[in-house]
Amino acid sequence: MPASFAYGQVSIDFEVGGKKMRATFHYRYYASEKKVEYVSIDYSDSALREKIEGDPAMREKVNSYISQHLAKKDEGLS
Repeated sequence: MPASFAYGQVSIDFEVGGKKMRATFHYRYYASEKKVEYVSIDYSDSALREKIEGDPAMREKVNSYISQHLAKKDEGLS
């Protein structure tokens, strides 16, 4: 049986160097595995892209935030 997933997106606002920025993450969410697979990410500014993609700790924070957000949504459906 093929893996069941849902497409979705979430936007997160950031402040980098006093400037407000936004990243929108397009993903596939595999609820049974609680796994997020990113399809694409849109950044409002290249400085934000550098901050997220160049900092492993920042990437982990973003992944954790999105995973927690999706898990909470998933709980509401069960």
